[in-house]
Amino acid sequence: MLACAAVPLFAFGTLTFARSVPTPESVPPAVEAPAPTAAVMQRGGISLDQAIRIASERYPGRVVRAETTMRGGRVVHEVRILMEGDGNARMRIVRIDAETGRFL
Repeated sequence: MLACAAVPLFAFGTLTFARSVPTPESVPPAVEAPAPTAAVMQRGGISLDQAIRIASERYPGRVVRAETTMRGGRVVHEVRILMEGDGNARMRIVRIDAETGRFL
């Protein structure tokens, strides 16, 4: 059901009608990117475990989360590493291309 309303606007003393605006229930839901499939992961790239090891070697710390996502049409491993030292804790997000193993 589409419900629209015309809203009067006053601009410099003149009466103007705004364009009809659809109600929120008529807005389509957001589309999420599909999760990478096993077939995509078997094309020869690196596994999530390998990406965790690569990221940990470059950025020492505690891995608190790791997941495989789609970014810009590519399969990417995201590794979150908590780096503690000198009283400052920092969270570093390391992105590694799942096909090539390169840092992004």
